[in-house]
Amino acid sequence: MVKMKFTYFLLFINFSGFVSAQDITIITGDFKNLKTISEYNLVFDYSDLTVTDFESEEAYLQKTMLEKEQAKPGNARVFREEWFGDRVYRYEPRYIKAFNEYFKKGEVKVVKGRPDLPFTMKVHTTEIYPGYNNGFTRKSGNLEVIISIYKTESADNILFSAKIMDVECTYAGDKATLEGFDFHQGERIAYGYWNLAKFFAKQLRRGIKYN
Repeated sequence: MVKMKFTYFLLFINFSGFVSAQDITIITGDFKNLKTISEYNLVFDYSDLTVTDFESEEAYLQKTMLEKEQAKPGNARVFREEWFGDRVYRYEPRYIKAFNEYFKKGEVKVVKGRPDLPFTMKVHTTEIYPGYNNGFTRKSGNLEVIISIYKTESADNILFSAKIMDVECTYAGDKATLEGFDFHQGERIAYGYWNLAKFFAKQLRRGIKYN
């Protein structure tokens, strides 16, 4: 099978006045394969995750935990717990909320933990740049993700998959935290999942409408 790859670009201006671009490259299938699907079982995958500028996720964790522990005993444990805990507590709810709110009439929706649904959307995070905000300077985080859609009973039967790059982890309309006050790393990264969901929902709507 010849893999058809298309690249789309979405430019948007966030509330701080900066322009950023998200890039989606279709790996397998086409949006037209998804026209009749109105509800997805949603799963998140963090396997083989890398952190920008580090050999592995664990290498990043070890370095950061050492710094946290030197600053204050006990902080290393808290940091590691939050690094993994924020996936369920912050990232995933933010993605679900933004995606479902984009389809205001409920034309398409995602539901986590519904393996009884015939189709599954898998959000596989492959790389994270956490960014930083120390009160004096800040830099937005960044995500790289592969989204795959397949028949739930047959994960190898992929109807659509795409790689999405340059997803900025920055304030983009969610009222949980004010712009520029994203000091908590988990909250900052969660904005990336919010932006990812809105971006992919928009591409999905366009794709099923015009294909």
